[in-house]
Amino acid sequence: MPYILYSIFYTLITWRRFSHGVFLLFLLLPTYLIRFSIGPLPTTLLEIMIWIVCIIGLLKHAQHIEESIVRLFREHTLFTIGTILFLIAATVSVFTSVDLRAAAGEWKAFYVEPIALFLVLYFSRERLEPKTDIILPLMLSGIATAGLAIYQHFTGWMVPHAFWENRDTYRVTAWYGFPNGVGLFLAPLVVMAAGLLWQRVVSKVRGNTIQLIVYCVLLTAGPLAAFYAKSTGALIGILSGIGILLLLNKRTRIPAIVIGVVGLLGVLSLPSLQPIEDELLLRDRSGQIRTHMWREAAALIQDRPLFGAGLASYTERIEPYHTQVHGENIEIFHHPHNIFLTMYVNLGLLGLVGFVLILIGFFYSALKSGNRLPVTGYLIATMTAIVVTGLVDSPYIKNDLSVLFWTLPLLLLSRQE
Repeated sequence: MPYILYSIFYTLITWRRFSHGVFLLFLLLPTYLIRFSIGPLPTTLLEIMIWIVCIIGLLKHAQHIEESIVRLFREHTLFTIGTILFLIAATVSVFTSVDLRAAAGEWKAFYVEPIALFLVLYFSRERLEPKTDIILPLMLSGIATAGLAIYQHFTGWMVPHAFWENRDTYRVTAWYGFPNGVGLFLAPLVVMAAGLLWQRVVSKVRGNTIQLIVYCVLLTAGPLAAFYAKSTGALIGILSGIGILLLLNKRTRIPAIVIGVVGLLGVLSLPSLQPIEDELLLRDRSGQIRTHMWREAAALIQDRPLFGAGLASYTERIEPYHTQVHGENIEIFHHPHNIFLTMYVNLGLLGLVGFVLILIGFFYSALKSGNRLPVTGYLIATMTAIVVTGLVDSPYIKNDLSVLFWTLPLLLLSRQE
């Protein structure tokens, strides 16, 4: 009953003021954790909001759809072709899975819905102001997540027993129930906040004081929360994204290179920094587990090079390839902790090709207008943070992360700066 009342309330808000509905959707991305069923169909509160926005957006605000699709294909050909291949591969992978129902759920939540939201908001772009209707609620959601994670560090509130029983391995989890969820969500948002501040300084783009304060708060709280979650991949992703921002600016390019080289040499040469070196070079326990998972996934792909494992099938199909790590029995994780391997095992070769084309098309579209770099730089840096984090994790296979991923091309291609 509460979900029905909320859905009605949300529908009325979105119908009356579409931008307010979009604002609430991005503010409440973590509500995919609120799960329930409509008859036999499992769903989440976030999914309900996505479909309400999509339906109302199409009915009221999506204008010149055919013209927009033609423009999308002509001006961003690689990205569009990649998206089509990506969606085709996801659809095919439903039927190569071991569990059709579970695969259909992933297909709907991670592929159809975020792409549908991207398209509807792209069609409705003239009705939206990205910085206030999309970016601001994302930043606020990030602040709430970071704030909870920092509070958990000092109190242990809501942290699962497995992560607080040993103070040496204590890690915060925020809403997600697992530590890496904190870093995966916050890393791109922190880089986006840094990029928007950089944009204001470099190109003197105006913004209101509230937005400035929000960016600064997230830029402070986000890395601290990722640190308390001990999410090394996310922290490296943040550093890489900020590094890209500095490299894009001619005035900071040389200092950034010098700092990067000195920092790298310090990590590789100073004995006191040996633990950081071991972690970066995957020589610690976590790194060894990851490289072991990658070898297992590669063996699976070698036997199934065209279709991979299929959607929602990795944990079952990897089992024959799963072995001990230095005599230790390690659980089978839901994905191989690398975004490219994850795409391959989930979607097959076609899906991997589509995903790579999406990334290439995104970066090409962002870079092809050199004089717009101060405007598009924060998006280049944010996507870089996602890709770098994805080298040791999968910052897409989660409802909020898939929506966040498709938000970046939406902001780039809408050209509403």
